[in-house]
Amino acid sequence: MKSRWNDAEAASAVDGRKPEVSEELALRTYSARLLGAEPALVLHGGGNTSVKAKATTIFGETVDVLHVKGSGWDLATIEPPGHPAVRMASLMRLLELPAMSDEQMVNELRLALLDASAPTPSVETLLHAALPATFIDHTHADALLSVVDQNDARARAEEIFGASLLFIPYVMPGFGLARACKEAWDAAVKAGRSPSVMVLERHGIFTFGATAKESYERMIEAVSKCERYAAGRPAKATATARSTATPSETAVTNALAVVRGAFARAADDAPERAPIVTLRTSPRILAFLDRDDAAALTQRGCATPDHVLRTKPWPLHLVTPSYDDASAFAANLDRELASYARRYDAYFDEMVAKKGVTKKRLDPWPRVLLLPRIGLCAIGKTKKEAEIAADVYEHTIDVIEQAEVVGEYAPVGLDDLFDVEYWSLEQAKLKKEAELPLAKRVALVTGAASGIGLGTAELFVELGAHVVLCDRDEAGLDAAARAIGKRSQVVTVVCDVTKAEDVTRAFRLAAQTFGGVDLVVSNAGSAAEGKLETAEGEAALRASLELNLLSHVNVARAATHLMTLQRRGGCLLFNASKSAFNQGPGFGPYAVPKAALVSLMRQYAVDLAKHGIRSNAVNADRIRTNIFGGGMVESRAAARGITVDDYFRSNLLVREVTARDVAESFAWLARAKATTGCVVTVDGGNAAAFPR
Repeated sequence: MKSRWNDAEAASAVDGRKPEVSEELALRTYSARLLGAEPALVLHGGGNTSVKAKATTIFGETVDVLHVKGSGWDLATIEPPGHPAVRMASLMRLLELPAMSDEQMVNELRLALLDASAPTPSVETLLHAALPATFIDHTHADALLSVVDQNDARARAEEIFGASLLFIPYVMPGFGLARACKEAWDAAVKAGRSPSVMVLERHGIFTFGATAKESYERMIEAVSKCERYAAGRPAKATATARSTATPSETAVTNALAVVRGAFARAADDAPERAPIVTLRTSPRILAFLDRDDAAALTQRGCATPDHVLRTKPWPLHLVTPSYDDASAFAANLDRELASYARRYDAYFDEMVAKKGVTKKRLDPWPRVLLLPRIGLCAIGKTKKEAEIAADVYEHTIDVIEQAEVVGEYAPVGLDDLFDVEYWSLEQAKLKKEAELPLAKRVALVTGAASGIGLGTAELFVELGAHVVLCDRDEAGLDAAARAIGKRSQVVTVVCDVTKAEDVTRAFRLAAQTFGGVDLVVSNAGSAAEGKLETAEGEAALRASLELNLLSHVNVARAATHLMTLQRRGGCLLFNASKSAFNQGPGFGPYAVPKAALVSLMRQYAVDLAKHGIRSNAVNADRIRTNIFGGGMVESRAAARGITVDDYFRSNLLVREVTARDVAESFAWLARAKATTGCVVTVDGGNAAAFPR
């Protein structure tokens, strides 16, 4: 592992600090970010860092403080407030206590803060206080875990680090671990030793130093020693591979939709809702899953105890799945999920009985699904949550493989995993938030680069949906995604909806990014003018039928395929037009396909109801979008003898209708679970266009 330390950047961090930030805290922030930038050291809030410094109270007194990582902060993006100041005197008094509950400890840590509004200090704050070094770094480095996730971890750690090592047998994080580390440190000092590395069995590693650079570079060197140790181990017989044919892209897409639906049914999610499934695949992941011992290895547990909160105690590993028959795969997965839940419930019952405790049982569903020849799937309420689980398990695979090179992968057992999974302090990290109206729903919006499509995508994201933006305009898609933000909820794909292969590719992306689709807003279209009795008008009609009618068939067919595989129902939403009911002069090439689109929507409502798939449309009129480009709006206004502005306000309410108004109607229909075959008019009022 290479050091990322740069003296010039460190100096810049000090020089550019705010007045209230000390030099020590500025350097602490800088080096903490260096650690967080390396996923092989820490992942998603893992690890913690501290620095001992001085601070001034409101009375002008100078006190010793410990700046330690606060709960909720990630080392990769941490800022100075992420290391709140805690009074050292209070911490040292707490360390003298013989015992203390976790809840008492957290309360005392908060009482010791200089700033009552600061984040809660790390649960390992007392451990940092117990060690006398100025700067302290703690990571869960993959290379280190491959050495300490062993039955003979102490011997291997001593072989690597020698006299510089302080080895701590496994103790659950919290007050007990802090006391164990303090006692071990004091004993080492009394024996004349001066450790520079502290290894926690099956947990992680600490390094320390008088400066931020010294502590950081000791961490990099310690991890590098572990890497060199593994690389120098004698070659072992490689597990036999079980390769068979790689599934087609279609089979993978179908499998992901089946997975998403199966997890939703298992958890008894509401119709048209399902967890987000993210696929992670690479030659290394596929090679690992191809090992004949992979299924046994993956069931041994988490690489480090706190991973249990992200991945459960073990993944669901399908050993010999067949992907060619989606129905058979779905039936097999349903059985495996039920079996997993029984195993989890038995684990819970055994642990509460063994420990004599009362706990509220968590859900029994896996967070990671391992699919040989496809990859690892991670499941979460959001894409961000699923990606975190995927990151954690991808690194777990690295740890397992390296641990098997070193010796035999032997992480903490179920007793210890249960303690962390049901630890009140760790549970507090998983905040329960109110669910947004379109949470756990995946939408695909065509014509999403501008106008009604963009407005609908923006609103859907605000309401919690994950959205696939489709459009022919690549630059417009990029701009739309930037405008929406929340990139974990949005993915873009260039798509010409008149081409079935483009539409198939868009829905394949929806499955591979989010697991499937629940909502489709088939919005792409263009306005076409011409008199149908002329050759030019007929040509315009034929071209318009392709885009304004038949492209919707492409979209609905691809959407229905995924929805029926998910078996969760779904919702097709079409952007029709008031022209479907009230044609304008010389506007036949546009009005005729739109009238047919309303009929198409109704036919889908009749045919797809048996699958729980709803079909509805919005009739909008006179929205300022690109559809009126090239002089179209001027032409339509002139045909009525009014100005352009009057054209947009020419309705019963005498108000201009916006793309947001249309989006609100799509959002309502998306939530109207008892509504299908419906046309919602959004035009400010036009009696001639009232649906009949």
